[in-house]
Amino acid sequence: MIRFFHIILFCSLFSVFSLVQAQERPFADHEEFQTAVDLFKQGQYWSAYQLFNSFGAAQPPSFIQLVASYSLLCEIALGDPAVEYKAAQWEQEYPSAPLKHTVYFKLGNYYADKGRFKEALEVYEKVKPERLPVADRAAFLFRNGYAGMQNGEINKAMALFLDTEQAPGKDIYKWGARYYRGYLYYARGDFEQAVPLLEQLTDIPQYAELSQTYLLQSLFYLHQYEQVIQTGVPLYKHADRALRTTLAKTLSEAYFALNRTEEARTFFDDYLEGVTTLTITDRYYSGILYFKLKDYVQAAEQLALVGERHDSIGQNALYHLGETYIRLHNKVDALEAFKKASSMPFDPVIKEDAFFNYAKLSFDLNSDIQILAAYRKEYPESPKLDEIQNYMAANYFLNQDYAMAVEALSGLKNPSKENIRDLEKAAYLRGIQLYKTGSFREAEKFFDQAGETYWVAECQYRSNKFQKSILLWKEFIKESGSFSNPEKYRTSHYNIAYAYFKQKEYALAEEWFHKYIRLGKGDIHLIADTYLRLGDCSFAQYAHQQATVEYRNALDHHTASPDYALYQIAMAQGVLSKDPEKIRTLDQLMKDYPGSAFYSAALFEQGRTYIQTNQYEKAEERFSAILSFASHSAFHAKALVELGLIRINTHKPDQALDYYKEVLQRFPDSPEAVNALAGIENVYLARNDSKGFFEYLESLGIDSGKSPGEKEMLVFSSAEQVYLNHSYAAAVTALNNFIKDYPESTKIPAAYFYLGESYSQLGKMQLAADAYLVVMKRPSGSYTELATKHYAAIQYELEQYANAVDAYMSLSSIAIIENNKLEALKGLMWSFYKNKQYRNALVQSDKVIENKSFDHQTTTDATYIKAKSHLALGERTDARVLLEELAREAHTAAGAEASYLLCKDAFDQGDFDTAETMIYNFADSNTPQEYWIARAFILLGDIFAERSEWVQAKATFESIKNGYKAENPDDIEQLVTLRLKKCEEKLQ
Repeated sequence: MIRFFHIILFCSLFSVFSLVQAQERPFADHEEFQTAVDLFKQGQYWSAYQLFNSFGAAQPPSFIQLVASYSLLCEIALGDPAVEYKAAQWEQEYPSAPLKHTVYFKLGNYYADKGRFKEALEVYEKVKPERLPVADRAAFLFRNGYAGMQNGEINKAMALFLDTEQAPGKDIYKWGARYYRGYLYYARGDFEQAVPLLEQLTDIPQYAELSQTYLLQSLFYLHQYEQVIQTGVPLYKHADRALRTTLAKTLSEAYFALNRTEEARTFFDDYLEGVTTLTITDRYYSGILYFKLKDYVQAAEQLALVGERHDSIGQNALYHLGETYIRLHNKVDALEAFKKASSMPFDPVIKEDAFFNYAKLSFDLNSDIQILAAYRKEYPESPKLDEIQNYMAANYFLNQDYAMAVEALSGLKNPSKENIRDLEKAAYLRGIQLYKTGSFREAEKFFDQAGETYWVAECQYRSNKFQKSILLWKEFIKESGSFSNPEKYRTSHYNIAYAYFKQKEYALAEEWFHKYIRLGKGDIHLIADTYLRLGDCSFAQYAHQQATVEYRNALDHHTASPDYALYQIAMAQGVLSKDPEKIRTLDQLMKDYPGSAFYSAALFEQGRTYIQTNQYEKAEERFSAILSFASHSAFHAKALVELGLIRINTHKPDQALDYYKEVLQRFPDSPEAVNALAGIENVYLARNDSKGFFEYLESLGIDSGKSPGEKEMLVFSSAEQVYLNHSYAAAVTALNNFIKDYPESTKIPAAYFYLGESYSQLGKMQLAADAYLVVMKRPSGSYTELATKHYAAIQYELEQYANAVDAYMSLSSIAIIENNKLEALKGLMWSFYKNKQYRNALVQSDKVIENKSFDHQTTTDATYIKAKSHLALGERTDARVLLEELAREAHTAAGAEASYLLCKDAFDQGDFDTAETMIYNFADSNTPQEYWIARAFILLGDIFAERSEWVQAKATFESIKNGYKAENPDDIEQLVTLRLKKCEEKLQ
């Protein structure tokens, strides 16, 4: 650009002479003046200057002004350092001097040549173009425009360049003005305006090279790539090295835009040969070009360098670096690249998409949904939300994490019908999972979400909400009919009957049990149980004869409780005064089922029946047998009372007194103690020895009457004794009655604790937790500590991990017993982890590891949780160290999983060779952990698939399918089946 400007400047030096000739005509006869003018015209400014300054002052004013103007022009041309001062003095002395506009023009050029464009423009403003020679006007307009351009006054410059083209004068100014107009349009991105101007200059030697360069780039920016190639390739072939390098890059980018990447690479390689260093944009372009050429290693190398910048090009490079790592199967580094790109604000579109990919990879690698939550908060209207929610749901389904699948599907903004079906399915499956753990209340919520009326009712029944369950089952029967769900339809009748039975509405229960029987073929176990409960209903309604029929039916249908059926038949026979039959039935029970829980009761009932039939010797044999074995301890007090009764009936009151006193001595708080005391009183009164009776009472430390407090304690002690005798169902009834009758008793915490223990033994964990929670809210020393411990354990087992966290934290603050303190530490660690509170899990794991009271297994568990927590938080380096430690014990479940996770870590980084070697080494470790070996070989199949080795992948998956035998239900079959399906599709 400067070279062309000098050409124009040289030409402009001669344009002043036309004006000079006009100004000098009046003094044509002045020989010395003409000589000076001739020297000036010849560019001999110093000689001319000396002659102009030799004229004396005795000249006409007009001559003096003309000479002064020539003298100043010479000084300007000579670059006199004082020219600015002299020009100001000249301007002051000769305001109307001839050649004034020419002097201003040349003075402006003087400033412009020194780069002082602002001052040049100020001087140019004094020039009136019409007072300049016609031939000089184009030069002035051009020079003025150029100075304006350099001073940033682009619009003014553009107007002056346009005036230059339209002014008369030499073409060189017009070409120059056109070039700069084209360049300025190009520089401000108005390529459509630039192209036609630059096209006119490609054959003008002074402007050909640069105009061609800017023309090609303008065409490129106008997306006229074919024209760039058609125009540029011929120029490229004949260009010198410098221009060839410039053209090579433009042509490379044009070919790239047309997706002709091989040609793009050829020209870019030529460009690289012509440059010594690469600019940031060069590295960015090379990274993108290598990416398109699938040379991902080189692409990653270049893009990583550009990605270090915190600007728009750095953000763009990081985004494409993430895509590059994905192609390299390195999800770990891809996540980091997308994470960085998403944190930069320069390009909102890239920021959003990078954030999306970051969230997706965080879930893929770490099962981390926190990033997705942040993405959802940042872009609540993003259409991609549903895409990732569906993706997550599918993954959760595959891993049988139905709770998270429900959460993912519930988060869909625009769910499809299929999504709704999947949501209902996930909710149902999660409900089943919770139901199996005994977490019926939580399961009910999921069943309700799934629209599973039958199962909602089932959960309400299990939570003792019998009336609600009845209403729902009736609704289910009405809506489903007998055809859509025949099994559940039949079972609902049975369930309704049982719910009525639980509420002691025996007539209604009997009605619905009969309805169930009339429905025909059903579950043989339920049929048998139905007859058993029909027997109970008849018995409760005093229809004892019918009860025996139903119990016999239950036995005929092979009831699971034949000993109970026989016992109840015997009880009914006793009521019906069929004592011989009762005794024979009880004999059958004890003979056929010697380990029965009803054996002791059968012995006792036989003894009572013998008393009623005056067969005291046989009765005494039965009661003595009860007292002989600790297994009958629940009936010891009863047997002693009955033995006392036998002695009364056989007129041996002293011996009876001994039996009664033994009851009071051994079982003072049992219900039988009351009967024994009554028996003692009768013996003393029969002797007419009331004084002896009161003395006996005094020796026991009791009054003849019971205060309310004593009665309360007696009721509690009785219920407590039932619990201590391991009669948990009876204990539940007794304890609930005590709680109902004495709600303000000081024994309430103990009663609730025993109630919780009884429910636990009966497998009713949710009700047990309710009881323990009452104890926790009413502090009572050791009961509170134990209740908190059991409550926490139950909440953990019921998968209510947030509740477990709270409970274990409470236990850690109140525990006095050392083992309970340790249990709190360990339980809190697991609960934090299961509740996905990974930072807290890390802290708690360290506490467990640092505590030397824990055994090796517990510290190993802590290391395992710590490693998995680091993984979940994306802290792979920290996790890897811990996994390597665990993997040394590959024979254990934690060690085998650690070995697998290390293989998976290499796989996630795209290092398939290392992962493959690690898998084979793991398989050779002879670990008994077959599940993790199977998972490792599934990963091996995935490696083959990633390499597109589909035959080998299929063979690997088939070997797992045929060779792996699960001890318990797991996900291996599902994982393999999905992969085999994909292999089949690829091999078709």
